[in-house]
Amino acid sequence: MNIEDFYKYKFDMLNDLKTLVEMETPSYNKELLDKFAFYIYKYIENNIGIKPEIIESRENGNDIRLYINKNSNKNVLLLCHYDTVFDEGTIIKRPFRISDGKAYGPGIFDMKSGIIETIYALKFGLNEINKNIVLLITSDEEIDSKFSRDIIENEAKNADYALVMEPSLNGFLKTERSGVGTIKITVHGKSAHAGLDPEKGINAIYELFDLIPLIKSLNNGKRKLNLDIIHGGTRSNVIPDLCYGILDLRFNEYNDDKYVIEKLREKNQNIEIDANVRPPMIKNKETSKIMEKIKKICSENKIMIGEASVSGASDGNFCSYYCPVIDGLGAVGDGAHSDNEYIIVNSLPERAFLLYMILKNI
Repeated sequence: MNIEDFYKYKFDMLNDLKTLVEMETPSYNKELLDKFAFYIYKYIENNIGIKPEIIESRENGNDIRLYINKNSNKNVLLLCHYDTVFDEGTIIKRPFRISDGKAYGPGIFDMKSGIIETIYALKFGLNEINKNIVLLITSDEEIDSKFSRDIIENEAKNADYALVMEPSLNGFLKTERSGVGTIKITVHGKSAHAGLDPEKGINAIYELFDLIPLIKSLNNGKRKLNLDIIHGGTRSNVIPDLCYGILDLRFNEYNDDKYVIEKLREKNQNIEIDANVRPPMIKNKETSKIMEKIKKICSENKIMIGEASVSGASDGNFCSYYCPVIDGLGAVGDGAHSDNEYIIVNSLPERAFLLYMILKNI
């Protein structure tokens, strides 16, 4: 098939995408997530002719896994997620619509369009792709992938490379991502009457604030920390015995998160630390080789492409220590996580074709 063949299915892809967007999937709503997962299970079976597997979760939504050509020599991991950051009812306020060559709707860019592109690429390439494809469609990427991480990493260990169908950056593919995470610092003090005997208390808020100069000093060109949430105290006349703060951490060096935690503990050995961190997505020589082949495909088919390094994280961050990763293969658009989220309609068939060509030729 060529790119013109994919454009013939543009409106079919749009109709299928409309259905996905109208099925809301907030990350914390297991009932809606599982309903969507079952729909995708049947959608894959009907379009590709292979039954996927439902990986059940007690607390999160269920994941979907599909194996194609399982006994082939070359292994490719395809990553999608279906959860969104939007609350139930958002679709009523912002229904799916098409205007001036753009399609709008909650979660359309990040990343339900990527799911549609993936299914169509596999559907048309089923008899032409001689690789073992493992497709994972997960339920919790927007909330740090606590359930899905082990599943993703186990598949990445056996992959020759991973392709992530997250949205593009203005059409550019992503070969590097920063590490991203949160560090919750909890400080325990001792309560006392603020007027009668304050000296008997230990002010937990003061203890946390003593860490702020250190936190600020740990910022550098490759590491960014922001203390974004502080909560402590109960009443104005009670010395607070508990305070916590939440740090947003962005970093480029592997294990830099552990360095930050170590420095915090050196300053105050009595603090409690709960860290939830994705490591950086690194680029290596194999990544560059794959990227050059993708650029050649794009040049031959007049597809505009580029390469970018970004600060946001994805499930691709978990994979790059086991295999090279190409991210951002999803639709072209903008406004992820916002009220103005959209995709360029013509990017749907174009990106599906690009994935088809990658799976067929690389």
